[in-house]
Order: sequence, then structure tokens, then C-alpha cells
Amino acid sequence: MYQRLGRFYRRIIVPQILTRCKRIITVSHFECNRISHFLHIDRQLLVAVHNGYSQHFIPIRNAQATTARYIKKHPYLFFLGNTDPKKNTARVLQAYGIYLKKSRQPLPLLIADLKEEIIDEYLNRQGLQEIKKMLYHPGYIPNTELPAVYSGASVFIYTSLRESFGIPILEAMACGTPVITSTTSAMPEITGPEGILVNPFEPEEIASALLHLEENAEFYESQTAYGLERVRRFSWENTAREILKIYKEILA
Repeated sequence: MYQRLGRFYRRIIVPQILTRCKRIITVSHFECNRISHFLHIDRQLLVAVHNGYSQHFIPIRNAQATTARYIKKHPYLFFLGNTDPKKNTARVLQAYGIYLKKSRQPLPLLIADLKEEIIDEYLNRQGLQEIKKMLYHPGYIPNTELPAVYSGASVFIYTSLRESFGIPILEAMACGTPVITSTTSAMPEITGPEGILVNPFEPEEIASALLHLEENAEFYESQTAYGLERVRRFSWENTAREILKIYKEILA
């Protein structure tokens, strides 16, 4: 029923709305281009207004007081995963398996939002059962505790296949944690020119990025500083200001 309503909305309602639009606002230039291409809309009608992030995402000094509920070992790698194929969980686990074999002092991997039985399915399907002892999977982590979890992580892995924006990239950067993300969709746009971008379809590339951060202290520190500076470009106040500006232009 829901899918039928969705198809009706996209085929009947959306085209009627589009004929009356003076502007179409979306969250990234990537999405502007997609909408223009697939809906055959003049690109000039589309405006990208980036998302912001919640201001409680800041570096937490005593992160371990919170993260001890989820993982006993510190530091660690952090991955927000779920069963949506675009989140690329299978390849992240493959990459982690490669990393474990090559790292001199491998870090454990904390995986949020995935139940143990789901992770077991991934591991069994890919013959990666041997890495399970290095995985921590507490399930859901409340938003209020995510700043500490990001801050306690050595690296945040966000190698999705596709994202319209990618707010977790900003959250991790704001907490002073280097981010490994994808060359695809909107992620390069959000991460910026000096971000760590990998081909999300290649586990070897993800593993190599992890190892490079681990083995190069100067590069690691530069990524921390870069993220903290980069994230200053994004805020919900800026988002609201840009949208208000568009409304004023339309109504002028």
C-alpha cells in the first residue's frame, strides 16, 4: 500500500507541483543535478542549501566515562552501520579484515545500530568469522551520547555508496575525529578538498586509508585540525539564513 501511494505521489502529484515551482531547494549540489536529470527540470530552478549539525557535537575530553558502556578498549574505530545496502556494511567489514592483517597495533571496531545476529550474518556470508573478537556492537547509541563516542574514536568510517548529504561526517569532524568517506554522491562536497576519500566499492582502499592514518601521526593531526575548521562552514543558522534569502527573492 505504502509503495503504491509513493508511486502515485511521484507520478501524479510531483509533476503538478513542479509546474508551479519558482525554486526547488535541496541539500546538496549532487542532489540538484540528480533531480534536474531525472525529472527533466531546468537546473537554474534548483538551489543547494547545505544541512547543519547539532551544536552539542563538540570534542569531549573525558569521553571514556561514556564510551565504557559500549566498548572497553580505547582507542577504537567507529562505524555507523545498518542493513540498508547503501551503507556498505559488507565492504566495511571486508576492509576491517584486511586492516587487521596489516596493522601492527590493530584497533577494535565499534559498530552502532546493528544487532549481533545481523553482524553474524555478514561475517558468515563473507567468511570473516575470525574478526568477530575485535568487533563491538552495542546496538542503538542515543544521540546525546554520540559526541563522546565520536570523540573517543580514532577514526570514523563513513564509506556509504550514496548519500544525499551526510550529517554524520559533520558530527565526527566537529568532535575532532578524522573521517574516511566516499568519492561518490554528495560526500566529497561535504568533506571538502582535503578530506580522505576512497572508492567505497574497494575494501582495499578503505583499509589503506585506515592504515595511512594509523601510521602517519602528522597526517592524522592535520586531518583533525582540517575537520574542525571545515565544519565551521555548516550550521542550521546558515541553513535557515539561506532558505530565508531564497524566499525573499521569490516574494520580491
